[in-house]
Amino acid sequence: MRPLQVMQRRRSAFVSVVGHGAFIALLTLVGTRPEPASNESPLIMAELITALEPAATTAPLVPEAPKAPAEEAAPAPQPPTAELDTTAPPPPPPPQREAEAEPVAPLEPATQPPIEQLAEIDEPASEPPVPQSPAESEPLTAGPAAETVVDDTPRRSFASSEEQSVRRKLSSWTGSFETANAMPTMTWRDDGQEYTAVLKRSAAAEAMGMEQLLVELTTERDGERLVTELRMTRLAFSNFGQFVNRWDPDVGLNDDVIDGRFHSNTAVTISRTGRATPVFGGKVTIANGDVVAMADGFVATHPMHLNKRKLFPAGLETHTRRIELPKRAATLEAVAGPDNSQRFAHDTALTFHDDGTVSWRELDGPAEARRALGGEPFYLMADENVELEVSGTVNGKVLVYTPNRIVVTGDIRYAADPRTPQADDYLGLVAERTVEIAEPDVTGSGDLEVFASIYARQRFVVRDFNSRRSGTLIVHGSLTAGTLSASEPRFATRVEFDDRLTTMRAPGFPLSDRYELDSTSGEWRVLDTR
Repeated sequence: MRPLQVMQRRRSAFVSVVGHGAFIALLTLVGTRPEPASNESPLIMAELITALEPAATTAPLVPEAPKAPAEEAAPAPQPPTAELDTTAPPPPPPPQREAEAEPVAPLEPATQPPIEQLAEIDEPASEPPVPQSPAESEPLTAGPAAETVVDDTPRRSFASSEEQSVRRKLSSWTGSFETANAMPTMTWRDDGQEYTAVLKRSAAAEAMGMEQLLVELTTERDGERLVTELRMTRLAFSNFGQFVNRWDPDVGLNDDVIDGRFHSNTAVTISRTGRATPVFGGKVTIANGDVVAMADGFVATHPMHLNKRKLFPAGLETHTRRIELPKRAATLEAVAGPDNSQRFAHDTALTFHDDGTVSWRELDGPAEARRALGGEPFYLMADENVELEVSGTVNGKVLVYTPNRIVVTGDIRYAADPRTPQADDYLGLVAERTVEIAEPDVTGSGDLEVFASIYARQRFVVRDFNSRRSGTLIVHGSLTAGTLSASEPRFATRVEFDDRLTTMRAPGFPLSDRYELDSTSGEWRVLDTR
């Protein structure tokens, strides 16, 4: 505000206060003479205002009126005058002062809107606003009255053993939701106490999001009915650094590095030759079996031959519950349309480009086509029995899907390094049958890098794995397979988990049937006491 406007506002407030004081004094002096009070007070009020502020009319305040109720009310003393009753005897002086002061007081609490909302009300009040000074108006937007109401519901803490028990129960729960039963209920007893969990499914907000369960957990303790809310997240298969449905007993982990979580639904074979030994960077879980150690091709019978504490620094858990592969890896009809997808009816080679496009050509034809991927999830889908070959640099969010086979023919990288904060490139390679690494004369010698989340429902295959040593196969993302072929001696393998896959996934990437506890408040709320 300009200085002139500030000075005018202060003079207006001063006139309002002095005018009210003079008016109340006049009523007190008049006493029981109601007739003269109604005739004299306007004249005296006008004289007082004229004497105190003769120059007020030289700078009209009309433009400032909409800015604050306090400025608008200053030149209008009508509300107090309208309340005088000239036909009835006035009340005694003390009650009269209380009645006179009533228009200046704030609204009754029962009808007053929340303090923080008063500044947002645009409609005029049913009665003229009461004159206020700037100091009186300040509490409308600040001060203790603007504090929100605190929930004073009694709270009870989780006992540490109780929280661990609930976490184990919910984390190990595996199931799927039927559309007709969106809110199933689980009930169990632990240490003599009964728990009931009502589960409500919360679908992923987008194709790259994670589905969740909202859990309302109730129990009774010491005569009190308690409730708490928890949240569970449905795991995508890309949450695992490596996931294997059935470990091939003829294949052993040897010169392999696996970052992130590792899970197998069957026993895993560790093959130790010379100094080579696998490295696990995340927790290892095995559903149906244990770790089988082999030394130079023979099963080790002495437990000292396998130091599990050293081999599994993040922990090893065996005989966990199975995580089933879905019967169909992907159903994309609901998310893929003509604007965000491309279908292929014949075997096709796909090449990604760092300018955000993808080009393709049919394997039996020379013609090539190209299309921009755009900023939203994009789906490249093949018909039944169609093979897709893939290579290049991905700049976008893409899912490549085929009911048949995907063949990696060269390096696949992201335009932006996924380990940097601004990275937003994602690729999913999903095949109902196999994902395969092409022969050495196709991929070339040296290391081969594949930046992607890979899902091979039947098998992940390294072709000509018995050929001479080429380098390291590096999968930066995740690898899920029904089973795995050998990769050595052609490739040592290294799976580097993409940390972004903890909370995100490639568009439409398959979800598992496992839900894990994501968060807990750590306390109960008391619903009622019995």
